[in-house]
Amino acid sequence: MAIRVLIVDDHPVTREGLRDALETSEEIEVAGEAATGEEAVDAARAQMPDVVFMDVRMPGIGGIEATRRIREASPSTKVILFTIDESRSSMAEAIQAGVSGYLLKDADADELVNAARLAVEGKAVIHPQLTAAFIEEVQLADKRPEATPLSKREKEILQKVAYGATTKEVAKELGISPHTVKTHLERIFEKLGANDRAQAVAIAFRSGLVQ
Repeated sequence: MAIRVLIVDDHPVTREGLRDALETSEEIEVAGEAATGEEAVDAARAQMPDVVFMDVRMPGIGGIEATRRIREASPSTKVILFTIDESRSSMAEAIQAGVSGYLLKDADADELVNAARLAVEGKAVIHPQLTAAFIEEVQLADKRPEATPLSKREKEILQKVAYGATTKEVAKELGISPHTVKTHLERIFEKLGANDRAQAVAIAFRSGLVQ
């Protein structure tokens, strides 16, 4: 049975190129396309593809948040993100979102088909350059000075963020304002030596602050 694939990218030319590359294999059936993260979530729910090839950066909710929503609605659907660079900051966040693969956009047809095949087999595939970038992020975390201990509330917020909760969701769950959550996050970033959420999450998992 062919692997049913959904292609998600905001650029029509990129979607066409991916479709042409994937359709070179009899193993793949392109079930549909989407141009935004929101469309991807709706299409995944309607079509129940085996694999979603998802751009990281798109207007709206973006590829990583769309991945979270798709995986929550359909845990059996595998998501492979693709990007044009070797961004360390998005790697940890993507892994926490439940991706099954992470490729550069210059991947050829064989790499794309192989990634889809491995994904449905429950195996992950990450481009070697991206693997190196993630390892570098972990090494940077190891070299940072020991962080100032986080408060109970800061740990609580970091735990929720690490598992994909948005600022609004954290605020609602804890009964505090989004502004207060943002203030706590700024303090967490400062204490951990992180530049953003993704780095904070990577450091938190590496240091055992969250599990």
